[in-house]
Amino acid sequence: MNLDKTDTVIAAISAATLLAAIGMIFDVWQAVYYAIPAFVLLFMLLGSLNARDEWSPRALVPVLGLWSVLAALFVAAGMLAGSSAELGGLPASTGIFLYLVWPISTVGAPLAYAVVYSRWLAPDLPTAESAPSTPQ
Repeated sequence: MNLDKTDTVIAAISAATLLAAIGMIFDVWQAVYYAIPAFVLLFMLLGSLNARDEWSPRALVPVLGLWSVLAALFVAAGMLAGSSAELGGLPASTGIFLYLVWPISTVGAPLAYAVVYSRWLAPDLPTAESAPSTPQ
């Protein structure tokens, strides 16, 4: 049995889902909480595979950059959970999500994928001239 990159990423997504489900069943919030950055990385890696099942180092830079920022913010929010520190009038962990994670993920993730698409995925798509025409 020969596993390609897609199979490996799907297996990793399944493993992360299983760990998150175990965390939900046994009330281990860390297993559920830290599965979110893992899902972000794995789904973005899956989305940046081209038709030949390859990754480009140029295409992985925005994916890994966005993931490292989000993962660092998740760790910071996790460390500040339960503290009395405030950020923007909210508990610090909530403030990190409201003021940093949410804007970065809603604006940064689509921009990162647009960069990946334009640098790496778009050249694999057939152009209108090379696509087979369908009779009408």
